[in-house]
Amino acid sequence: MEIQEYVPLRDYTSYKIGGPARFFCEPISVAEVKSALDFAATQKLPVYVLGSGTNVLVSDQGVKGLVLRIARNFGYSSIQNGSVRVGAGLPLDHLIAALADEGWAGFERLAGIPGSVGGGIFMNAGAYGITLGSFVQESMVIDHLGRIKRLLPAEHGFSYRNSIFQHQDLIVLETLLTIAPAPREQVVQGIAESKEKRRRLPLLPSCGSTFRNPTGTYAGRVIEELGLKGAQIGQAQISPTHANFIVNLGGANSQDVYGLIKLIKKEAAARSIAMETEVRLWGQFE
Repeated sequence: MEIQEYVPLRDYTSYKIGGPARFFCEPISVAEVKSALDFAATQKLPVYVLGSGTNVLVSDQGVKGLVLRIARNFGYSSIQNGSVRVGAGLPLDHLIAALADEGWAGFERLAGIPGSVGGGIFMNAGAYGITLGSFVQESMVIDHLGRIKRLLPAEHGFSYRNSIFQHQDLIVLETLLTIAPAPREQVVQGIAESKEKRRRLPLLPSCGSTFRNPTGTYAGRVIEELGLKGAQIGQAQISPTHANFIVNLGGANSQDVYGLIKLIKKEAAARSIAMETEVRLWGQFE
């Protein structure tokens, strides 16, 4: 396995911005994941785990550590006894489409959400009343010391846009999800309906929802009520069509996006509303 140096992360994130990773690798096996973690431990480097890069804002200076990308090499799936075993690198949308082709249903309401299965578990991705975590039977994970174990559902610590993986040095390698047989046409129709709803969302590069919803309301509604819809710093803009999306108009840098995040948090705090980011911030920001 090659460990590369100074790899631009803008090529691996949905924002299309961000500085380089000091070290970068894409392991193709569990053994190579262990090898990468050994390298990081020997060099005393922080480890950043990247999937599809759809929920990450990388600073313009990049990250001084090892970025370990769990992507296409961990993109497998197999159906067994009303469940599907999935590699963490498989795009969630690809999994949903493949299950539909075989007449299996469950979480088609998540269709259209960008990102990998592993990223979906990390964030406990959800939409239209369901979350991915509610379908998890077990996951195979590895800690930063290279120790592998299996987590039962309760051990994942799932809650709203939250999981144990955001608080402990654990990396999802594989998961087992509950599925149910259903007529193919019914599942395809459900997927189409979910994707139609998502077509109203901004198409410019973004991380999707920037903030978690505060208790009792929606982040987009709060931002709109603050009068910030359409606000712009540099080439980053709070989307005029969905206020919880900060979009890259074409020449934004990470500091532009971060400036808008700070602006929203400041204006909301002035009204005693705490805004917590859903997007993960990597590296140093001014």
